[in-house]
Amino acid sequence: MPLAVLAGLWGLLAMVCLATPATAQGRGEDLVVSRAYIEDPGGVLSIDDVVSRAAVPFDAVLSKGFSASVYWVRLRVRAPEAGARTVLLISPSFLNDVRLFRRDPKAAQGWEVRVTGNLHPFAERERKAVSLSFVVGVSPPQEDFYFRIKTRSPMTFEVQALSVEDANEQDYWRDIIEVFFVTSMVLLLIWGVHQYFIDKQKILILFCIYQIVYTLYGIALTGYFASLSTRFFPELIDLINAIIYISAVLTSVLFCREIFRPYKPHPLLMKGFLVFILAFPFQMIAMVAGYSDLAIISAALLMKLAVFYYVIVAFSLKKDLFPTRNMLRLFFLSMAVANGAFWAGARLVDDVRAMSLIGVQSLIVDGFVVGVFFAWLVHGRSQYGRRETERQLHMIRQAYEVEQERKRQAEWEARTDFLTGLLNRRSFVDLAERELARSLRYQRPFTLLMIDVDHFKAVNDTRGHLVGDVVLQNVARRIKETLRLIDIFGRTGGEEFAAVIVETGGPEALEIARRLCAVVARDEIVQPEGEPIGVTISIGLTRSNGRSISFSALMNEADQALYAAKRAGRNQVVISQQALGAP
Repeated sequence: MPLAVLAGLWGLLAMVCLATPATAQGRGEDLVVSRAYIEDPGGVLSIDDVVSRAAVPFDAVLSKGFSASVYWVRLRVRAPEAGARTVLLISPSFLNDVRLFRRDPKAAQGWEVRVTGNLHPFAERERKAVSLSFVVGVSPPQEDFYFRIKTRSPMTFEVQALSVEDANEQDYWRDIIEVFFVTSMVLLLIWGVHQYFIDKQKILILFCIYQIVYTLYGIALTGYFASLSTRFFPELIDLINAIIYISAVLTSVLFCREIFRPYKPHPLLMKGFLVFILAFPFQMIAMVAGYSDLAIISAALLMKLAVFYYVIVAFSLKKDLFPTRNMLRLFFLSMAVANGAFWAGARLVDDVRAMSLIGVQSLIVDGFVVGVFFAWLVHGRSQYGRRETERQLHMIRQAYEVEQERKRQAEWEARTDFLTGLLNRRSFVDLAERELARSLRYQRPFTLLMIDVDHFKAVNDTRGHLVGDVVLQNVARRIKETLRLIDIFGRTGGEEFAAVIVETGGPEALEIARRLCAVVARDEIVQPEGEPIGVTISIGLTRSNGRSISFSALMNEADQALYAAKRAGRNQVVISQQALGAP
């Protein structure tokens, strides 16, 4: 699968970039001196209330999960050298509403207020970047800034203070990683589409849907839908993010259920997937009804439960395929451990650099690594399905060939005399009539021989039918070997044979008939037991002679000539009276 391999190499390069100290540890010096927060459950505090209250210090990251409260952050920032501008970066980029308060005696009520967030138009951002930020000049030696943060997404955020150059460089590397991620996922998607047109398997459709949804999920998670935010539809980004987030759970469940199905997991566990699937329409209804928070929280819970549910299902598999059950178990167990570590890290790690690394690595690991494994798994399933299809086709082909052989055998038995292997009477007459019609149409010679074994009844009576059968077989073989391949030869009765000498008449046909008599009479027939037997034949010959005559009439003429040969002493050829005048 070259596209999947290319995606793998591309993604590997992305992870190498992640592993470099410059990318993993962030770029530039953080100018933040201290951070502290105040929780405002009712969202009623003013900036003056916040300034007068004691705040709770935190190191770098504040994580409160889904919260309806407003959070105020006091950020004390050290002034850079030479009075350079400073960028206050706020992550993640899908926070709804972030307001910056800065003391300004000239402003109304003494405070300058600036706004950003994904509920505000992208065109109004101070820096046209995915990350949320404000550009400020910090009064030396240090200055306090206040943020009011309100969001429906999980209340987990971090604030940095960087130089403009460092902030731009950090955004640059963020863009590079996103390009690697999207390119890898699209390559895997193209591979999936390509494989579907080859194998036509349902799991490939689900894989493609999974790739599309998770690619969009990764883009939403990193805030790259921000440019869609406009003043006319401020809720658009939240709506897109919520739909993609909920859909990611559904597509993951549908895809993994299809992965497990051929391995015969426990029936009750397979039915358990319906709980996750049926939750999707209820979540969409909740969003339409205005309860988007409930829909997102339930989707987040189901996403966490699904990861561990996959592990339980993997350990219930009864049938072994490719990839093996143990490989599936190891993968889903590893995925559960990795996700568990990430969720714990998001709560426990309180460092800006580590938090950034966890977020980006989760995107690469959960998106790219899982996508590559799923592609490999689907490829293995396709190969296995293709081999099964080929095996079934081979069995069908074998059965067809056996049936055809039986049909050919039945047809051969229907056309052939079982004792001598010659054409039986019916088949001989059919072929002879066609040859007669052809000869009459094109005015070609047509000669018919009726052949009878002399004194055959005496052989049967004195030596038995087994010896008689040996005699008939030997006579048939000698005549057949003497005739040409184009001639028509068959057994028409007990000891009677008939032959059509094709495209031959006159003295040449008579010579062939006499040669047959000589060949049969020349050698005695050796019995399995007993004395050798001398055998002769008598032949009656007739020709069409250009006459418009039926084959049955010619047979009657040849029969009359045969009886004349018998009366004349046997072991000879007699030409019918009707054919004597033939040239």
